[in-house]
Amino acid sequence: MNQLEKWWRTLEEIYQKAPISKTTQTRLWFDEEGNAHFKLTFNAGVCNAMGDIHGGIIATMIDNATWFTAAAQYPWVWITTFELHTYMVKPAQRQNIYSHGSIIHKGKRTAVAKAKVVREDGTLIAYGTGSFVVLPHITFTPEEVQKRLSQL
Repeated sequence: MNQLEKWWRTLEEIYQKAPISKTTQTRLWFDEEGNAHFKLTFNAGVCNAMGDIHGGIIATMIDNATWFTAAAQYPWVWITTFELHTYMVKPAQRQNIYSHGSIIHKGKRTAVAKAKVVREDGTLIAYGTGSFVVLPHITFTPEEVQKRLSQL
């Protein structure tokens, strides 16, 4: 496993240990290009008063897919969101949903990624973009990441 793939596995582990993954019942994985993929298993805990997936949860799927896709491009360096756009297209209709990110721009100081969210039947329900600042002065070693993970 090369260093980039090790970083991707570390990001997956970080996400799976984060409380948000348990609350939303989501799972993260990366494809061979470092694009982040998420699956949210439909559950009542993510629903609005009308019984369907809340728009904020769908926006979170865009945020997650764009941030993790961008973060995957900068091994052991922290990035932070400075802009997020989400466009809702259709309701989730009480189905499992999936988000997928891809890089639009990878620069020295900024990155931009796009994402789409689809229902289990393949219907597009939302799309968006995230813009990120690369903070090269905030770095991590694998040991530091493991220490933080053990504290969750």
